[in-house]
Amino acid sequence: MDIGWLESFLALVEHGSFTRAAEAQHVSQPAFSRRIRALEIWFGEPLVDRSTYPVSLTPAGVKVRAGAIETVAAIGAVRDEIRGRQRAPRGAVRVAVTHTLATTFFAQWWARCGEQGPVPCVLLPSNTLDAYDALFHGGCDLLLAYADPSLPLSIPVADVEWMVLADDVLAPYTSVRDGQPGFALPGTAARPVPVVTHSQGAFLGRVTERVLADRDLHLAPVAQSDFTSGLAALIGAGLGVGWLPARLVSAELAAGTLRQTGDASLTARLEIRLYRVPSDKMPSCAAAIWHRAAELAMTDS
Repeated sequence: MDIGWLESFLALVEHGSFTRAAEAQHVSQPAFSRRIRALEIWFGEPLVDRSTYPVSLTPAGVKVRAGAIETVAAIGAVRDEIRGRQRAPRGAVRVAVTHTLATTFFAQWWARCGEQGPVPCVLLPSNTLDAYDALFHGGCDLLLAYADPSLPLSIPVADVEWMVLADDVLAPYTSVRDGQPGFALPGTAARPVPVVTHSQGAFLGRVTERVLADRDLHLAPVAQSDFTSGLAALIGAGLGVGWLPARLVSAELAAGTLRQTGDASLTARLEIRLYRVPSDKMPSCAAAIWHRAAELAMTDS
């Protein structure tokens, strides 16, 4: 077993494509494919269904994915400790946070959670599905993530507790130049609107697809990424329209460099939720944050 095989497998799960995952790992696609094949030979089972796009996991692949996340994280922690690089504060709460919320919501909310001063934490930015895996398999104490009330995730919700901390709105935005919007929806067949998108496998991509279902829009995709802040930069640079959480672009909206386009039917309400797995073994510091978060949510509602 080579730990690099597991890292490549997790990259494939994240990107959904051999080509994109190989590029992310800075290796050739043949070399990347050999890693995945070597891992499948080691386990004795196919781990991915190559006939679908994005690639999907076989039942064996689902099991390996959960174990790979824990294994890579554990080995990395041991390595860092041995190398003297581990600087996690004593008694820190481990919080898995989806990437967008890690940059837009977490800091101010976490500062409010400490009644007697800052609470030590280890912030674990992640994509949505990997963050849920971390929660279910003990990789974090709490999870902060977006949720779409109209599009439940395929997770065992009976095994978790959650609360709504705040709301957000996913809406289409365009750049503004000299006071004029760069693009306007819905577009026409002759002049479709350029659009930058999340992939359909990303959480916000699935929400966007729900919003666009049965809508009479004329769109021409020009860029795709699961890095939401990157999409915001592309929209700001004038490449096209894109669907973003309002909290992410609040500064640009205030400055007048971005503007919402289209009507209210093209938006979706999002909830910012905090999750935990009920357990008597939950660290007391994490339990205290949970109860403080509930108090703040009551105050803010």
